[in-house]
Amino acid sequence: MLQVAPVLQNLQGSNKSLINIAYFKFDIDDISGELDAKRPVPFRLTPNIFEFLTTIGVCGPLTASAIATARCLVQPTFQLHAILRTILRDEVIADHKRQEDAEGTSQEPTDLKGELLIKMVNHAVNAIVGRLNFLANFDSIDSKVSTLVAAANSHDNLCRMDPSWHPWL
Repeated sequence: MLQVAPVLQNLQGSNKSLINIAYFKFDIDDISGELDAKRPVPFRLTPNIFEFLTTIGVCGPLTASAIATARCLVQPTFQLHAILRTILRDEVIADHKRQEDAEGTSQEPTDLKGELLIKMVNHAVNAIVGRLNFLANFDSIDSKVSTLVAAANSHDNLCRMDPSWHPWL
């Protein structure tokens, strides 16, 4: 997990301040070291959340805003690749150190080789950008996002979720 230190910001000369902490958590496969994209549910859309948003809210604004967000991240070049490389580099290194600690070897931790690190990070970045490009394309009435929404709302998929996510709530 990449943890960014708290940032204290002064709000325009007032006595109030804001603390901002950003945490990034990526599912990395322990064996291959690649991003794990084979989860049963792409995002959490439980029956209660679906009922709260209603069918119109899910099929309309939720789906449209997901497509718009993907397009904003992909179409204008805002150096998303560089930002993702920075974040994922730290995540891959931290995951490598966690795996070595789990093995319990008493040797000094070995550094991840530069070429292997670059290859793993670039592979993860390409996977993320590929998914964003997949979601940003809107060819017909049925978009790729609506497929993800259907998978996230499926009771068969929700019952296979990790119990710590409380998919039944």
